[in-house]
Amino acid sequence: MTWLHGFEATARLGSMTLAATEIGVTQATLSQQIKALEARLGRQLFVREPRGVSLTASGTRLYSDIAPSLDQIGSVLSRYHSPQTKRLRILCNTSLATGWLTSKLPEFHRQHPEVVLELRTALWRPDRYGYEADIEIFLGAASPPARTKLLAHCPIVAVAAPSQAAVQPASDKELPIIRISGLENLFMSWSADQKANNIRAIDHAETDSVHSAISLAEAGLGWTLCPSFLVREAVKEGRLVEHTLAGPQYDRAYWLQINDAPSAAAHSFSSWVRNEAHKSSK
Repeated sequence: MTWLHGFEATARLGSMTLAATEIGVTQATLSQQIKALEARLGRQLFVREPRGVSLTASGTRLYSDIAPSLDQIGSVLSRYHSPQTKRLRILCNTSLATGWLTSKLPEFHRQHPEVVLELRTALWRPDRYGYEADIEIFLGAASPPARTKLLAHCPIVAVAAPSQAAVQPASDKELPIIRISGLENLFMSWSADQKANNIRAIDHAETDSVHSAISLAEAGLGWTLCPSFLVREAVKEGRLVEHTLAGPQYDRAYWLQINDAPSAAAHSFSSWVRNEAHKSSK
Protein backbone atom coordinates (compact mmCIF):
# COMPACT_ATOMS: atom_id res chain seq x y z
CA MET A 1 0.00 0.00 0.00
CA THR A 2 2.90 2.38 0.75
CA TRP A 3 4.22 1.88 -2.78
CA LEU A 4 0.83 2.75 -4.24
CA HIS A 5 0.46 5.90 -2.15
CA GLY A 6 3.89 7.03 -3.26
CA PHE A 7 3.05 6.27 -6.88
CA GLU A 8 -0.31 8.10 -6.69
CA ALA A 9 1.23 11.23 -5.14
CA THR A 10 4.06 11.31 -7.69
CA ALA A 11 1.66 10.85 -10.61
CA ARG A 12 -0.70 13.53 -9.33
CA LEU A 13 1.99 16.10 -8.54
CA GLY A 14 4.39 15.28 -11.38
CA SER A 15 7.33 15.59 -9.01
CA MET A 16 9.06 13.15 -6.66
CA THR A 17 10.24 16.04 -4.53
CA LEU A 18 6.73 17.35 -3.94
CA ALA A 19 5.32 13.85 -3.52
CA ALA A 20 7.96 12.91 -0.94
CA THR A 21 7.15 16.03 1.06
CA GLU A 22 3.41 15.28 0.95
CA ILE A 23 3.67 11.69 2.19
CA GLY A 24 6.47 12.41 4.68
CA VAL A 25 9.45 10.48 3.31
CA THR A 26 12.76 11.45 1.75
CA GLN A 27 13.04 11.72 -2.01
CA ALA A 28 15.55 8.86 -2.03
CA THR A 29 13.10 6.61 -0.15
CA LEU A 30 10.29 7.46 -2.54
CA SER A 31 12.53 6.83 -5.54
CA GLN A 32 13.37 3.37 -4.16
CA GLN A 33 9.67 2.64 -3.62
CA ILE A 34 8.84 3.60 -7.20
CA LYS A 35 11.69 1.44 -8.56
CA ALA A 36 10.50 -1.48 -6.43
CA LEU A 37 6.95 -1.07 -7.75
CA GLU A 38 8.21 -0.94 -11.34
CA ALA A 39 10.29 -4.06 -10.75
CA ARG A 40 7.32 -5.89 -9.25
CA LEU A 41 5.05 -4.98 -12.16
CA GLY A 42 7.74 -5.42 -14.78
CA ARG A 43 6.83 -2.10 -16.35
CA GLN A 44 8.26 1.40 -16.42
CA LEU A 45 5.73 3.76 -14.85
CA PHE A 46 7.47 7.13 -15.13
CA VAL A 47 9.71 8.98 -17.54
CA ARG A 48 12.31 10.95 -15.57
CA GLU A 49 12.62 14.49 -16.91
CA PRO A 50 14.78 17.49 -15.93
CA ARG A 51 11.90 19.24 -14.17
CA GLY A 52 9.97 16.30 -12.80
CA VAL A 53 8.40 13.09 -14.03
CA SER A 54 5.62 12.12 -16.43
CA LEU A 55 3.60 8.94 -16.69
CA THR A 56 4.21 6.29 -19.30
CA ALA A 57 1.22 4.57 -20.94
CA SER A 58 1.44 1.81 -18.30
CA GLY A 59 1.67 4.39 -15.53
CA THR A 60 -1.37 6.22 -16.84
CA ARG A 61 -3.44 3.02 -16.83
CA LEU A 62 -2.33 2.15 -13.30
CA TYR A 63 -3.11 5.64 -12.02
CA SER A 64 -6.61 5.54 -13.56
CA ASP A 65 -7.24 2.19 -11.87
CA ILE A 66 -6.01 2.94 -8.35
CA ALA A 67 -6.65 6.66 -7.75
CA PRO A 68 -10.44 6.37 -7.17
CA SER A 69 -9.96 3.39 -4.86
CA LEU A 70 -7.31 5.15 -2.77
CA ASP A 71 -9.57 8.21 -2.44
CA GLN A 72 -12.44 6.03 -1.25
CA ILE A 73 -10.25 4.14 1.23
CA GLY A 74 -8.92 7.43 2.61
CA SER A 75 -12.45 8.78 3.02
CA VAL A 76 -13.61 5.68 4.88
CA LEU A 77 -10.57 5.56 7.18
CA SER A 78 -10.90 9.25 8.06
CA ARG A 79 -14.34 8.55 9.52
CA TYR A 80 -12.95 5.97 11.94
CA HIS A 81 -9.82 7.97 12.70
CA SER A 82 -11.82 11.01 13.82
CA PRO A 83 -15.46 10.15 14.59
CA GLN A 84 -16.00 13.52 16.26
CA THR A 85 -14.78 15.51 13.25
CA LYS A 86 -16.27 18.95 12.70
CA ARG A 87 -16.52 18.36 8.94
CA LEU A 88 -19.99 17.17 8.00
CA ARG A 89 -20.44 15.35 4.69
CA ILE A 90 -23.99 15.61 3.33
CA LEU A 91 -25.26 13.80 0.25
CA CYS A 92 -28.60 15.19 -0.87
CA ASN A 93 -31.07 14.66 -3.67
CA THR A 94 -30.19 17.31 -6.29
CA SER A 95 -33.64 18.85 -6.64
CA LEU A 96 -34.18 19.06 -2.88
CA ALA A 97 -30.75 20.62 -2.39
CA THR A 98 -31.34 23.18 -5.16
CA GLY A 99 -34.94 23.96 -4.35
CA TRP A 100 -34.80 23.98 -0.55
CA LEU A 101 -31.76 22.84 1.45
CA THR A 102 -29.10 25.27 0.21
CA SER A 103 -31.19 28.28 1.20
CA LYS A 104 -31.45 26.87 4.74
CA LEU A 105 -27.78 25.98 5.31
CA PRO A 106 -26.60 29.50 6.25
CA GLU A 107 -28.88 29.34 9.29
CA PHE A 108 -27.35 26.02 10.37
CA HIS A 109 -23.89 27.55 9.99
CA ARG A 110 -24.90 30.51 12.16
CA GLN A 111 -26.02 28.09 14.87
CA HIS A 112 -22.98 25.79 14.46
CA PRO A 113 -20.09 27.91 13.15
CA GLU A 114 -17.58 25.22 14.17
CA VAL A 115 -18.98 22.75 11.60
CA VAL A 116 -17.56 22.74 8.07
CA LEU A 117 -20.30 21.66 5.66
CA GLU A 118 -19.42 19.50 2.67
CA LEU A 119 -22.47 19.18 0.38
CA ARG A 120 -22.66 16.74 -2.52
CA THR A 121 -25.73 16.16 -4.68
CA ALA A 122 -26.99 13.22 -6.72
CA LEU A 123 -30.00 13.01 -9.01
CA TRP A 124 -30.73 9.46 -7.83
CA ARG A 125 -29.34 7.28 -5.03
CA PRO A 126 -27.24 5.02 -7.32
CA ASP A 127 -25.32 8.15 -8.41
CA ARG A 128 -23.37 8.20 -5.12
CA TYR A 129 -20.26 6.70 -6.79
CA GLY A 130 -18.81 5.53 -3.48
CA TYR A 131 -19.06 8.89 -1.71
CA GLU A 132 -19.00 8.24 2.05
CA ALA A 133 -21.52 10.69 3.47
CA ASP A 134 -22.22 11.30 7.15
CA ILE A 135 -25.83 12.07 6.25
CA GLU A 136 -27.81 11.12 3.16
CA ILE A 137 -31.13 12.70 2.16
CA PHE A 138 -33.06 11.02 -0.62
CA LEU A 139 -36.50 10.64 -2.20
CA GLY A 140 -38.08 7.26 -1.63
CA ALA A 141 -41.32 5.37 -1.21
CA ALA A 142 -43.72 6.35 1.57
CA SER A 143 -42.85 3.27 3.65
CA PRO A 144 -39.68 3.87 5.69
CA PRO A 145 -36.45 2.25 4.45
CA ALA A 146 -34.17 0.67 7.06
CA ARG A 147 -32.34 2.99 9.48
CA THR A 148 -33.98 6.20 8.26
CA LYS A 149 -35.89 9.12 9.72
CA LEU A 150 -38.71 10.91 7.94
CA LEU A 151 -37.79 14.35 6.66
CA ALA A 152 -41.01 15.19 4.83
CA HIS A 153 -43.98 13.36 3.38
CA CYS A 154 -44.35 14.59 -0.21
CA PRO A 155 -46.86 12.92 -2.53
CA ILE A 156 -46.21 13.32 -6.24
CA VAL A 157 -48.46 15.98 -7.79
CA ALA A 158 -49.03 17.35 -11.29
CA VAL A 159 -48.19 21.03 -11.75
CA ALA A 160 -48.40 23.63 -14.50
CA ALA A 161 -48.38 27.39 -14.86
CA PRO A 162 -51.80 29.06 -14.35
CA SER A 163 -51.94 29.94 -18.04
CA GLN A 164 -51.45 26.28 -18.96
CA ALA A 165 -53.80 24.97 -16.29
CA ALA A 166 -56.56 27.33 -17.49
CA VAL A 167 -56.66 25.45 -20.79
CA GLN A 168 -58.60 22.41 -19.61
CA PRO A 169 -58.36 19.76 -22.34
CA ALA A 170 -61.62 18.37 -23.64
CA SER A 171 -62.03 14.82 -24.87
CA ASP A 172 -59.66 13.82 -27.69
CA LYS A 173 -57.41 16.80 -26.90
CA GLU A 174 -53.70 16.86 -26.14
CA LEU A 175 -52.01 17.53 -22.81
CA PRO A 176 -48.43 18.87 -23.09
CA ILE A 177 -46.09 17.22 -20.60
CA ILE A 178 -42.51 17.64 -19.42
CA ARG A 179 -41.03 14.23 -18.69
CA ILE A 180 -38.29 13.52 -16.15
CA SER A 181 -35.72 10.79 -16.76
CA GLY A 182 -35.84 8.29 -13.91
CA LEU A 183 -39.56 8.76 -13.25
CA GLU A 184 -40.72 6.82 -16.31
CA ASN A 185 -43.11 4.59 -14.36
CA LEU A 186 -44.87 7.55 -12.77
CA PHE A 187 -45.31 9.29 -16.11
CA MET A 188 -46.56 6.05 -17.64
CA SER A 189 -49.22 5.74 -14.93
CA TRP A 190 -50.20 9.38 -15.29
CA SER A 191 -50.44 9.12 -19.08
CA ALA A 192 -52.66 6.06 -18.67
CA ASP A 193 -54.91 8.06 -16.32
CA GLN A 194 -55.22 10.79 -18.96
CA LYS A 195 -55.92 8.28 -21.70
CA ALA A 196 -58.80 6.86 -19.66
CA ASN A 197 -60.35 10.34 -19.91
CA ASN A 198 -59.71 10.49 -23.69
CA ILE A 199 -56.85 12.94 -23.23
CA ARG A 200 -53.56 12.28 -24.98
CA ALA A 201 -50.34 13.14 -23.16
CA ILE A 202 -47.93 14.69 -25.67
CA ASP A 203 -44.24 15.15 -24.89
CA HIS A 204 -43.07 18.76 -25.10
CA ALA A 205 -39.76 18.29 -23.29
CA GLU A 206 -37.69 15.90 -21.19
CA THR A 207 -35.09 16.69 -18.54
CA ASP A 208 -33.01 14.72 -16.04
CA SER A 209 -33.91 16.70 -12.94
CA VAL A 210 -37.12 17.54 -11.12
CA HIS A 211 -35.92 21.10 -10.49
CA SER A 212 -35.49 21.76 -14.23
CA ALA A 213 -38.92 20.27 -14.98
CA ILE A 214 -40.54 22.54 -12.39
CA SER A 215 -38.83 25.58 -13.91
CA LEU A 216 -40.07 24.61 -17.39
CA ALA A 217 -43.60 24.09 -16.08
CA GLU A 218 -43.54 27.48 -14.37
CA ALA A 219 -42.46 29.00 -17.69
CA GLY A 220 -45.62 27.62 -19.30
CA LEU A 221 -44.19 24.77 -21.34
CA GLY A 222 -46.58 22.13 -20.01
CA TRP A 223 -47.43 19.84 -17.11
CA THR A 224 -44.96 17.84 -15.06
CA LEU A 225 -44.85 15.61 -11.99
CA CYS A 226 -42.91 16.44 -8.85
CA PRO A 227 -42.85 16.01 -5.06
CA SER A 228 -45.36 18.43 -3.52
CA PHE A 229 -42.74 19.61 -1.01
CA LEU A 230 -40.74 21.27 -3.79
CA VAL A 231 -43.57 23.43 -5.14
CA ARG A 232 -45.37 24.48 -1.97
CA GLU A 233 -44.15 28.11 -2.21
CA ALA A 234 -44.81 28.38 -5.95
CA VAL A 235 -48.34 27.08 -5.44
CA LYS A 236 -48.98 29.45 -2.52
CA GLU A 237 -47.73 32.40 -4.59
CA GLY A 238 -49.82 31.43 -7.61
CA ARG A 239 -46.88 30.69 -9.90
CA LEU A 240 -48.02 27.08 -10.28
CA VAL A 241 -51.30 25.20 -10.12
CA GLU A 242 -51.25 21.83 -8.38
CA HIS A 243 -53.40 18.76 -9.07
CA THR A 244 -53.31 15.91 -6.56
CA LEU A 245 -53.06 12.37 -7.94
CA ALA A 246 -54.83 9.27 -6.65
CA GLY A 247 -52.97 6.02 -6.23
CA PRO A 248 -50.26 4.51 -4.01
CA GLN A 249 -47.69 4.84 -6.84
CA TYR A 250 -47.71 8.61 -6.26
CA ASP A 251 -47.00 8.40 -2.52
CA ARG A 252 -43.43 9.51 -1.76
CA ALA A 253 -41.31 10.91 1.08
CA TYR A 254 -37.89 12.43 1.69
CA TRP A 255 -35.82 10.32 4.09
CA LEU A 256 -32.72 11.06 6.14
CA GLN A 257 -30.13 8.39 6.89
CA ILE A 258 -27.15 8.79 9.25
CA ASN A 259 -24.03 6.64 8.87
CA ASP A 260 -22.97 3.95 11.32
CA ALA A 261 -20.56 6.14 13.31
CA PRO A 262 -22.33 9.51 13.61
CA SER A 263 -20.52 12.53 14.95
CA ALA A 264 -22.05 15.15 17.23
CA ALA A 265 -22.30 17.40 14.16
CA ALA A 266 -24.33 14.74 12.35
CA HIS A 267 -26.79 14.45 15.23
CA SER A 268 -27.12 18.25 15.42
CA PHE A 269 -27.74 18.53 11.69
CA SER A 270 -30.29 15.70 11.71
CA SER A 271 -32.38 17.38 14.40
CA TRP A 272 -32.06 20.80 12.81
CA VAL A 273 -32.94 19.80 9.24
CA ARG A 274 -35.96 17.74 10.31
CA ASN A 275 -37.25 20.71 12.28
CA GLU A 276 -36.73 22.99 9.27
CA ALA A 277 -38.59 20.55 7.03
CA HIS A 278 -41.45 20.41 9.52
CA LYS A 279 -41.72 24.22 9.52
CA SER A 280 -41.62 24.32 5.71
CA SER A 281 -44.39 21.72 5.46
CA LYS A 282 -46.87 23.85 7.42
